[in-house]
Amino acid sequence: MNLWIAITNWIVIVGAVVLLTVIVANWLATYRTPRAAPVGSSSWFVLPAWAQIGAGLGVIVLFVYIGQRLWIPLPLNLSPAISAILRAVGLTVFLTGLFPALWAFFALGAMYGVSTSSAAQLRAQHRLIRHGPYAFVRHPMYLGYWLVFAGVTLVYHTWTPLLFLVMCAPSFYRRAQREEIALAAAFGAEWQAYTAHTKFLIPFVW
Repeated sequence: MNLWIAITNWIVIVGAVVLLTVIVANWLATYRTPRAAPVGSSSWFVLPAWAQIGAGLGVIVLFVYIGQRLWIPLPLNLSPAISAILRAVGLTVFLTGLFPALWAFFALGAMYGVSTSSAAQLRAQHRLIRHGPYAFVRHPMYLGYWLVFAGVTLVYHTWTPLLFLVMCAPSFYRRAQREEIALAAAFGAEWQAYTAHTKFLIPFVW
């Protein structure tokens, strides 16, 4: 049992570090390529690049601090057998979310961009990505994030991933909607043809 716990801990920690590193690296790389005017209104895109980077890094540090402070067990009374089953299910869910999130970054490449709940910004010469996980769903990255949080919650039964999941779910949904508005405005008929055979978030379902 101790070996199983050590293995799952190692997989989750390494996976989380890799995902956070990829997120930060791709976000910083967006400042190297020209960007189009944002669709929607957000004070974030009014800030100069140095202020966005400083604020973004500050938010990451804040989330890490809050996550550490709230790493408190949920009020559950589970038997060792149930805990082991939930850990196995949670690890599966975590990896199921980690894979499409990382795959989405690879597929997007230089087309990756940051959005907010009220505005989205594309690249200056944006291309509509339809390969990789985007051949199945239009927002695989957000799906991956949700599954990662859910998986960590099942593995560790603590408040941090559960609260992050609850906090981020509405924001990610609004961001996805805002991105769809921006992409529809940029690609018109091509976007409509793409949405006709892909799902919004969950493959083959929705």
